[in-house]
Amino acid sequence: MAGPTAFLLNVIPGVLMDYLGQAPDMLGANMSEGPEMQAFLSGWTVFYWAWWVSWAPFVGVFTAKISRGRTIRQFVLGALFIPASVIIAAFTIIGGTTIWLQRERGVIAPDGTVDTMPAPAEIFWTVLDQLPAAQSIAPVVMVMLAIFFITTADSASLVNSQLSQKGDPKPRRMITAFWAVCMAGIAVVMLLTGGDTALAGLQNLITVTALPFAVVIVLMAVALFRELRHDPQAIREQYEHAALQKAVRHGIEDHGDDFTLAVEPVPTGSQYAVGAEFDSAAAELTDWYRRTDEDGNPVAYDYSTGEYLDEDDRPR
Repeated sequence: MAGPTAFLLNVIPGVLMDYLGQAPDMLGANMSEGPEMQAFLSGWTVFYWAWWVSWAPFVGVFTAKISRGRTIRQFVLGALFIPASVIIAAFTIIGGTTIWLQRERGVIAPDGTVDTMPAPAEIFWTVLDQLPAAQSIAPVVMVMLAIFFITTADSASLVNSQLSQKGDPKPRRMITAFWAVCMAGIAVVMLLTGGDTALAGLQNLITVTALPFAVVIVLMAVALFRELRHDPQAIREQYEHAALQKAVRHGIEDHGDDFTLAVEPVPTGSQYAVGAEFDSAAAELTDWYRRTDEDGNPVAYDYSTGEYLDEDDRPR
């Protein structure tokens, strides 16, 4: 509201359509197109890919944790479109305001060249200082940045604590605090020892650590695929398809095309039974699920008999 609102309302749809139109060419960009493209891909594409690869393991776990009850489709669509919409709006508003200030007032680069532009870390504050409500917006921006860093560090330390305690959904606070101190310590050391190139050092560190995390993401994807194959919902869908296929096949074999489908109990081992060859009590299907009491303590359960067990593994 404090910036060139009318200009930005025209810029947002135009920039979005221009981005979509140039997306095929940008996706085909590679290092062989010259030194300028190499610098761009290294400073933007590779860096931001590495950034997200480094963040994905713990941010994904945290997002999944707070999305309990959502379907995978809802989770994926929400994780894709909500952040993307916010990022597009932020880049368009900030970038569009900067372009407008330079074009109308020439205050960003007085002589119109990059030589007189502020340092990259100062451009945002230079733009903010040119807005009418700069004194009111600056504290809001600082609060938002603080919330961003605090929530990010909190989610990272929480997930690292869970992973270091075998996936415990309620990790000990001391372990969580330990990870928070470790991450803060690494950042402080890098900033203090890096001097004027501290930010570049942090960026290089993120890029380097992204490679092993990429392997972790591949392993996580394989583990998720295997887990979904044993998900109760997936098993029920397999039962549905198997039941329908078997019923139709036996109906055609026994009665031609003159039959109706009916759901009735049949003896165990019957050729009409659905899932007779399926062991619903197999360890790979039941070990993932933990039955707990009212206090969250694990309770032993025998899936083959359907009975709860005591401490000596005897039926209660």
